[in-house]
Amino acid sequence: MTNILTLQQITDQAVGGKASGLAELTRHGLNVPPAFVIVSASAEHFPENLEAHYESIGGGKVAVRSSAIGEDGEDSSFAGQYETILNVEGVDALKAAIAQCVNSLGSAQATAYKAEHANLGEVDMCVVVQRMVDARSAGVLFTADPVSGRHDRLIIDAVRGLGEALVSGEVTPDHYELDRDNCVVRRELTGEQPILSDAQVQALASGARDAAGSLAPLLDMEWAIDGSGELFWLQARPITTLGSDLNELDTPIPDDHVITRCNVGEMMPGAVCPLTFSVQGRAIEHGMQHMHVCYANRPAINQEWTQINLFFGHMFINMTGGLQSSRYVSINTVESMGQSLCGRPVPELKPLKDVAPFWRRWYGTWQFARYVMKSQKVLTEFESRFKHAYIPYANDSRSMMDAIHAYFPWICETNEVHLRSSAFSGVMEGIIQSFVTGGSQPPDADQQAEAARLLAGASDVESAVMVDRLDDVVDLIAEHPDAVNAFQKVDASQALQWLQSDAAGAARMRFEEFLAAHGHRSIRELCLREAGWADEPEKLIVTMQASLAARLQGTATQRHVAKVDTSGLSRGLKFMLPIAHNAIRRREHTKSLLVMVTHRLKRGYRHLAKLLVEEGHLPDPDLVFFFTHDELRGFVANPNSEWVTRAEKRRLALSFHEKMEFDDIYVGKPEPLVWEPPKDAAEGELIGRPVSRGVVEGTARVALTIQEAAELQPGEILIAPITDIGWTPYFSLIAGLATDVGSAVSHGAVIAREYGLPAIVNLRQATRLFKTGDRVRLDADKGVLSRL
Repeated sequence: MTNILTLQQITDQAVGGKASGLAELTRHGLNVPPAFVIVSASAEHFPENLEAHYESIGGGKVAVRSSAIGEDGEDSSFAGQYETILNVEGVDALKAAIAQCVNSLGSAQATAYKAEHANLGEVDMCVVVQRMVDARSAGVLFTADPVSGRHDRLIIDAVRGLGEALVSGEVTPDHYELDRDNCVVRRELTGEQPILSDAQVQALASGARDAAGSLAPLLDMEWAIDGSGELFWLQARPITTLGSDLNELDTPIPDDHVITRCNVGEMMPGAVCPLTFSVQGRAIEHGMQHMHVCYANRPAINQEWTQINLFFGHMFINMTGGLQSSRYVSINTVESMGQSLCGRPVPELKPLKDVAPFWRRWYGTWQFARYVMKSQKVLTEFESRFKHAYIPYANDSRSMMDAIHAYFPWICETNEVHLRSSAFSGVMEGIIQSFVTGGSQPPDADQQAEAARLLAGASDVESAVMVDRLDDVVDLIAEHPDAVNAFQKVDASQALQWLQSDAAGAARMRFEEFLAAHGHRSIRELCLREAGWADEPEKLIVTMQASLAARLQGTATQRHVAKVDTSGLSRGLKFMLPIAHNAIRRREHTKSLLVMVTHRLKRGYRHLAKLLVEEGHLPDPDLVFFFTHDELRGFVANPNSEWVTRAEKRRLALSFHEKMEFDDIYVGKPEPLVWEPPKDAAEGELIGRPVSRGVVEGTARVALTIQEAAELQPGEILIAPITDIGWTPYFSLIAGLATDVGSAVSHGAVIAREYGLPAIVNLRQATRLFKTGDRVRLDADKGVLSRL
């Protein structure tokens, strides 16, 4: 028999998510219009006491809403799939509305949604009958931002009258964003007068916070305010499309510390998974602390985050933390740090006041000189041990986790070695630039470009040698009579199969040699989730296919390293330049070692993931990257479903992290950019840092990812956020390069100089202001990118 319950009588989810949500709001003391629920409603047979219950909530106009089992639940919302009928008046109209709700259970859209999003089988339809609110204003509220995924934002959208106009998209609402303290941080009004008063905004936020504390932290709520100003809550359901808190793994930072995405944003572009941060972030922090132990009076390395920070899944360098060495080292200044990390002065970074005496800082500078001068000796000793350091594989997850953890110190020590060689390279590059500028700072565009030209003369740089070897493979493929049909015009897996077969001839052997030497490299190569080319060669094949197309069309750019003519250089510059070139080679070599130790860890974690899946502890191997290293140790020792759920939510959160962008510099915790195009964007012109001289005009190709770069056509000007080693094969196609971030020693800068391509870095917003197909002028003599 069909039954009717009041909201006070509902105790569980058996009446559907919508009805149980209203009951929870009522129990929590929020103002909900009187309502009752018809359990297992029928389109033909109605409860005998229907009219009595209708009168008990006041009669008159009511809203009739679906509350099917599974609707508005934690796993699926069914939003908009079932019927809601407003302003229903009278018993006959009420019965017709109930029948309409019940019949919507079998609608085509609801059936399709259920098949796609929920495994519920046959379900009953319960129906909520609720007194209508004569709304002066209404809307929706989210206790987290469903667009950005931010849990630290509360969103209110408000319209005049009934909220149906908002839900249907007919009316643009007033929009409010509030922080955790209920302060309005963004307000977008559609008219001259706001729909909500400040007091109403605060009442909505306060009520929603209370509900979230009782029901669930992530709620999608509907509300209405009547003519007298009384606030009513009409609905509350979980938000089903968000992952974990985007700030879950944020590191602590003092409010006055200056942080930057420069430098680390090139090394680790985009957002990182929890495992990558817990391994790479900790290893970089270790290496930086080691530097300060060696020459800046730091007593010891500890587990604090003093120089590396994580916010919203993105890594930052703490410049204030790094500046602590200036207390004891006279050459480390705010100016030098700004130039070395950001390529420009950073006015937000202020000198420290309580520095050591002058003599102590000169002693620290002498210690720093010893630190960098020992880079070759330290590297030689390290390599003698590192070549024997491998992870022993096991056949059970606990033993494998122990083996990985025992190997972890190697990535910390590799960072020590790499940062030492990078420091020496940075010193030498600064010296070369000082010779070029005559000591004046900051250098102008011509001086920057001249210093870059001199530094580009370094031979046998590992990243450039890799380019040559890959070019050799593509040249051999181009000579093969089946190159087009067997390699270029097939998908990557088919092309790889051919290249690894005897049919490919000499190209096969050269490709195998390439992978043996450079297979540990890849796009985003320091990310543990990104497999190396040796393990996923199809990623490399895609770029090789593009290079082959350019060769066959005769449009490929040949790499050409112009030998530096030293005849006109000063005696001091002639002496220092070979030392600088050697430092560059050493830095590139230690970077390769860092990628190698990362590659071995990647393989170890992947094997661990495979074991965890086989043992029934993980549903899929990719989830291993959404634990931190220490969490993974705990999970392997004691697997449980709660940690699996948390990892799944973090994976969803990463999809929101990846969409976020940040400015170069922040004081205290960063806020993701809310980008709005400038009014004069049609006449777009940006100024960046020239790193490889020349001027070129052509068609722009904006590629945010290496996958988008596969669409490159010969002669286009590539505009990208940043490039790393994985983009290298495309340099034979392009006519010029422009990147949002970067420096004179970025991957893109180095390779562009090797190919003689005009290049500008640190344009910041190039990928936003320009679009594929734009006709652009890239003036790398002046550092200007403009739309023609």
